[in-house]
Amino acid sequence: MPIPAPRTRSISSTNGSSVRSLSANSPISHKSSLKDSRSVTPESVSIELSDSEITDNSRRISPLKVKMKENKEKKDMELSTALNENENIKLEIHIHKTDVLKVDTRIRHPSVIIYIIDTTTWEYLRISDENVTNQEKTNINPILTKEFDFKCHKTIIPNWDEKVVYTEQFKHIITENTVILFEIVDFTGSIRPLVSTNNWHRIAWAFIRPIGSNGITNTGKQIRLQLYKPGPKQKSFHKNHPIIMHWFKKGILKKYPSTLYISLNKVKNFGVTDMVSEQNQQELISTKSNSQNDLNSDLISSSQEMFQDYNIKWKRFPGQKCKIPNSEIVKLQPNLEGCMSLKFSHDGLKLAVATGKNINIYSIPGYKLLKQLIGHQGLVYTLRWSNDNNNLLSTSSDYTACVWTLKNYNQTNFQILPHPSYVYCAEYNNGVIITGCYDNILRLWTSTHNKWTLCQEMEFHKGFISSITLLDTIVLSADSHGLIIEWTLENNRLELKRIISVPEIRQVIISNIILHPAGKRLLIQTRDSILRMMDLHTTAIIQWFRGGVNNKVQTGCVLSPCGNLVFGCGEDGLVNVWEAYTAKQLAFYTNRQDLTAATSSAVDYHPYDHMIVFGVYTPNKNSPIYIAQYKKENETDIGLRFLIPVEHKQKVFEHINHQTAEYEYLNKLKAKEHDNQRIMPLVNIIKRMDNVLNSFKTKE
Repeated sequence: MPIPAPRTRSISSTNGSSVRSLSANSPISHKSSLKDSRSVTPESVSIELSDSEITDNSRRISPLKVKMKENKEKKDMELSTALNENENIKLEIHIHKTDVLKVDTRIRHPSVIIYIIDTTTWEYLRISDENVTNQEKTNINPILTKEFDFKCHKTIIPNWDEKVVYTEQFKHIITENTVILFEIVDFTGSIRPLVSTNNWHRIAWAFIRPIGSNGITNTGKQIRLQLYKPGPKQKSFHKNHPIIMHWFKKGILKKYPSTLYISLNKVKNFGVTDMVSEQNQQELISTKSNSQNDLNSDLISSSQEMFQDYNIKWKRFPGQKCKIPNSEIVKLQPNLEGCMSLKFSHDGLKLAVATGKNINIYSIPGYKLLKQLIGHQGLVYTLRWSNDNNNLLSTSSDYTACVWTLKNYNQTNFQILPHPSYVYCAEYNNGVIITGCYDNILRLWTSTHNKWTLCQEMEFHKGFISSITLLDTIVLSADSHGLIIEWTLENNRLELKRIISVPEIRQVIISNIILHPAGKRLLIQTRDSILRMMDLHTTAIIQWFRGGVNNKVQTGCVLSPCGNLVFGCGEDGLVNVWEAYTAKQLAFYTNRQDLTAATSSAVDYHPYDHMIVFGVYTPNKNSPIYIAQYKKENETDIGLRFLIPVEHKQKVFEHINHQTAEYEYLNKLKAKEHDNQRIMPLVNIIKRMDNVLNSFKTKE
């Protein structure tokens, strides 16, 4: 049953008395009356008041009315404040960073241009103030962020971390008919062009609709936008129709291999709270970076403490001949691709491994990851340590060589040495860096005030430069036409000494050249499956190292520090071992990978221990890096197989496991039996032919 509204209260005066009553004829049921008895009882009792009490009540009512009026005014003020706050909410676009951009020598200090487009007119969004008469201020003009200088920040990953606040209301910009475009641009030369001009080098662009097709607003969170390649250039340029708008309108979406991180946020109109939040965010970012630096510093400090606490005693004495490592120590798993290049530091305490685009630094003998160097955008071909082991030089297919400063592991600095094409090789010698490029030019870089500058270019090679080696003032470079050029390095300048052309390797790609520790011979690895030892004085080939396979791709080789052993990698995954002075193949390390095609590989020998490291490059396959050491008792099989007789092996390498030679001897016997089985059918055929001829002669 519906409950009727209660009647209005009435206060009446009768003979100096006042009566406050509630009508008794209310049609409320007994059940409801019992339920609400507490609220009804005070108003259902008649009370007689005196004149003095009426005066007191009137005095009490007047301040109550004033208080009610104040509360009403306060609520009105709060409501108006809330409305004003909604009107003062602005749009803040936070440009965070991008992923690694494609290598381009024109990209040095990129910026981001922000466009706000109205899709109903396909022009810049008009401002909401209709009283503006200036035609130039009727639209929201594009905004350009600050530059991110790669050289100053010492990184090639842009991180602007810039906030742009628009004076327009948030609700005016964030609509279904609005699209926000972002364009990453750069400029060449020293003069920065205007935003509205067409003189920019356009790198990539992205877009976002503030309100998606599902009606959800894309605000208040970090968003990762796919970048797209620039479209075709327009013949005509209109100030209210940016080129990027035409690409978006026509749907020219060719993916660029990177992304842009942005945020669309609500902020008050330049309030103090916004400044505090921005400072808090910066503190948060600095806290994260500090925590990461602390982590890296802990890793490095722990490794350094390990070196200090334990006095490392290398197993190879000074002047002792190097031995063939026969026992596996550890398997490193940098990534699924294996490695293209690896190098021990000169002090033997660090190992640099190039795994695809990144470089891992490991501690020796702890074999722990100390640092990962990220910056290259292509395969890393060569790694070279400086003499003080504080700098690392790397070359890559991304048209750059990088000098990494590793003195302070809390912050890794590096400088990019740009090139016009692939950089295949490089060498580090005190204050000089020499690089070899695909453009057949040898470049010399010098350091002044910790800054590397290009000093000299030498154009004598006929093919791409594939390898460089140096010793003191002697510099040798090799190319893809089988040509070797000898230079002298004096006063940080290269001077041509002679051109060495060996007839048997002419027009054959040279993979590596390595100077013998004595400086009188040169090891040459060519892509005809042969390594050669050349006498530098007479330029005559004195040894040929056969047994490996290298016809298609780049593989590695190394001379032992004593100069008595040659280690060479093959495309089949084997690492062959020869005696340097006799060219006899002593042993090989078996392949543990299931290779279906020719693959690149790398090898290096420790400068102070009987230790070797080698690995292969196998994209999308699990390829570990093996570190082996010589031990009297073969604890863990590394896959070493000897090819020399047991007697000679005991004379040259003492305490080597005899089972390896026996195993090889059995393999040779099996191979001979297999060959005999193949020859037997031919012998039977020859006997039958002889019988036929003999029978023919007897008939005659």
